[in-house]
Amino acid sequence: MERYLAWLSRIERSPNTVRAYAQDLKTFWEFLVARDLVWDRVTLEQLGAYTAWLRQPADNVVLLAGAVAARRASTVNRMLSAVMGFYEFHARDGVRVARALVDRARSGRGHYKPFLDGIAPSRGRARVGRLPEARSAPRTLTLEQVSAVLGEQRRLRDRFLFALLFGTGMRIGQALGLRHCDVVSHERRIEIVAREDNANGARGKRGHGSVPVSGELMRLHSDYMHVEYGDLDCDYVFVNLWAGQVGRPMRYANVAELVARTRTRVGFHFTAHMFRHTYATLARRGGVPLDIVSRLLTHSSVQTTSAIYCHASPEQLRAELEQAGVLDAVGSLT
Repeated sequence: MERYLAWLSRIERSPNTVRAYAQDLKTFWEFLVARDLVWDRVTLEQLGAYTAWLRQPADNVVLLAGAVAARRASTVNRMLSAVMGFYEFHARDGVRVARALVDRARSGRGHYKPFLDGIAPSRGRARVGRLPEARSAPRTLTLEQVSAVLGEQRRLRDRFLFALLFGTGMRIGQALGLRHCDVVSHERRIEIVAREDNANGARGKRGHGSVPVSGELMRLHSDYMHVEYGDLDCDYVFVNLWAGQVGRPMRYANVAELVARTRTRVGFHFTAHMFRHTYATLARRGGVPLDIVSRLLTHSSVQTTSAIYCHASPEQLRAELEQAGVLDAVGSLT
C-alpha cells in the first residue's frame, strides 16, 4: 500500500488525492483484517462482498431494497477507485492475483478491465464496477447570498477573494496559487496557470486558461493592493496580513477559517466551491455555450462540464418548452 501511494506521489497526483486514497485503502484493509483475508489472495467474490459491505449500516445488518445505505453510491465509487488503482498498479508490477483480478483483456484503446467487471452495472466506456449514481444539480448560492457574503467581509483581501471566486469560477486552489503576473489589469482578465511548486500547497488540477472579469473586480483588486498589501515582497496575491507569518501565502486552512467565520455572520451554510458552481450555473442559464463555459472553468473536456451543469429544473424545462411553443402545439391537439 505504501509503495502504491508513493508511486501516486511520484507521478504528481494531487496531495489531496493521495491522502483520500490512503484513507480509502485503510478502510479496505480493515475489511480484509476483520475477515482474515490477505490482500494478494482475495477472490473476485470477496471483493464483491467488500462493495456490499461499504453500503451496509453495520456488519450484521443486511441492506434491504429501498433502505438508506451507510454510504452514498458516489462515495463507494470513489473508494472503489482507490482499490482498483491499487490492484492495477500491482498487476503491472507482477503480482499474480492482481493480474487475474484486473483481467488483462484489453479494449480497442488498450485499457485494462478493472477487477470488479461484472459485479455492478456500468455504462459503456465508463470504468466497470461503478455503482449507478443519481445525478443532481450542484449546490449554488443565490445572488442575495453572494451579496451577503461579500458584505460581511471586513477586509479588502477577504472581499476580493470571494468576489474573485464568484467572478471567475476558479477553484480555491487556483486562487491561492495566483501570482501578481496572472492579474492582467489593463485587459481585465485573470490568467489561470497550473503550477506544481506553490509554496502553500495550492493545487489547480492542472487547469489553465484566461478568464475575462469585470471592471469592478479589477478596482477591488487595486484597492486591496494599495490599502492592505502595500510594499510586501511576495509573488502571491493572497497572503497572511494580520496573523501567522505575515507575507506568507495563504493556505487552505486559512480559507476554511474565513469561511467558517463568515457562515456564523451570514447565518447560512456555504462553501468556497459553491461560488464556482454559481458562476457556471449563471453562465449556462444566461446562454453561454457549453464549450465556452468548459474553457472558463478549465475543465479537461466539455463532457465533464456537461455532466455537472446540464441539469435543468422543472421550471427551466417548462420555460424552454413554452418559449419553443411545444406545450401550445401539444395542447392544441389534446
